[in-house]
Amino acid sequence: MKTRAKDRQTVLDLAIAKGGHIETAMALAAANNISVTERLADGQELTVPEPLVGGDPRTVEIYRVQNVEPATEASDDDMAACPYGGIGFMGIEIDFEVS
Repeated sequence: MKTRAKDRQTVLDLAIAKGGHIETAMALAAANNISVTERLADGQELTVPEPLVGGDPRTVEIYRVQNVEPATEASDDDMAACPYGGIGFMGIEIDFEVS
């Protein structure tokens, strides 16, 4: 089966939606010769191996019926809001206040 990644979808998002379990991410990545953490392009076509190892058909059916398409990759706007990387770059009492 083939599927197309939508804007901001990750391999993990597709593993949940198409396989029903996070464990299916490895099989999905291997079938497409990509890393689990690889950034997917909007519209990128991926092969979904059948059956997906570790899948849960109930979750897949719920996502399909309710038209759920997870997309959890941070957007460019999200990344711009945190230019220095997060808490590891914050200074106590400067931009991280302890109360």
